[in-house]
Amino acid sequence: MALDATAVTLLALGVLIGVAVLADRAAGGALATVPGALRDTGIVALLVLAAGLVFTLVATDQALADADAPVLSWVLGIRTPGLTSAAEAVSLVGGTVGTGGLAVVAAVVLFARGHRRTALIWVLGVVAGALAIRLVKVAVERPRPPEALRLAEETTASLPSGHALMAALGLTLTAAAVMALTVGTPRARLVRRVVVVLAVLGALLVGASRVYLGVHWTTDVLAGWFLGTALAVTCITLARVLDARARLGDSPDGDLPVNSPGTSHSAE
Repeated sequence: MALDATAVTLLALGVLIGVAVLADRAAGGALATVPGALRDTGIVALLVLAAGLVFTLVATDQALADADAPVLSWVLGIRTPGLTSAAEAVSLVGGTVGTGGLAVVAAVVLFARGHRRTALIWVLGVVAGALAIRLVKVAVERPRPPEALRLAEETTASLPSGHALMAALGLTLTAAAVMALTVGTPRARLVRRVVVVLAVLGALLVGASRVYLGVHWTTDVLAGWFLGTALAVTCITLARVLDARARLGDSPDGDLPVNSPGTSHSAE
């Protein structure tokens, strides 16, 4: 498998983002002035590094590569008609078009509510996710599990899982849009908790369904989750930083609240 270049690229990117975070903190730059932005950018660096580590270990460490086989073997032992039907339904609904499309719908609603800049970032994030799936699959060319074990037909390469990547990206962006649109409402905190739980559970179920159906190795799904979440957090952080700069410049086009998810949001 041609994993080396992709793994090195991800590891280098993660390190560069981490260095940028430290430099911004030391200089008191744009990220340091936006609550939560510095932390979230650091999270992006860790996620990208984690994805790069998965790619590296799958390519060079036979122990980790062999770890995928026992998981698939366990999955084969728990398959039932009911679970198979459920996994097929989750995989269908949670496909790249479904979860990516959900984020685009959220972007349309944001645009209609005046959050034009954030809407554009959301759409660009989904496009970036789709391109990342295609480019990495072509670069890596990892074989999928044996065809005899699959319960669904797939023809593309295995790593990363496109379903897992787009589910993490699309559901996170959708949750962030819902939270932004409910800022200042009486049930904002409850809504925030509910959409976060639903987004996490949704992404987990989509990824698990791909392993259950035998069309992906577990490490494919892990890499997809890491990359998709990294893209989502990047989009959210970018929207916050740009919004903070617009507010400082007295721009009327304020988008996402600049507060981190764990703090109380100011009304728009």
